[in-house]
Amino acid sequence: MIVPFVESVIGTAVYVNPEYVVMLRPDPESPDAISILKLSDGETLRVNGEHHDVAGKLSPSP
Repeated sequence: MIVPFVESVIGTAVYVNPEYVVMLRPDPESPDAISILKLSDGETLRVNGEHHDVAGKLSPSP
């Protein structure tokens, strides 16, 4: 499963495989609008969306 997001800094689409996300948290500067994803390769992405919404997109659907 690949999940599309919009990168918050430059506004481009990014596609994330949830299996590689090791950390998700709200951005301290804008917790209601931006979430920080850390991937298993060490890359960090800032994506548009409140962290609960982003977590819901990353969770597998039953």
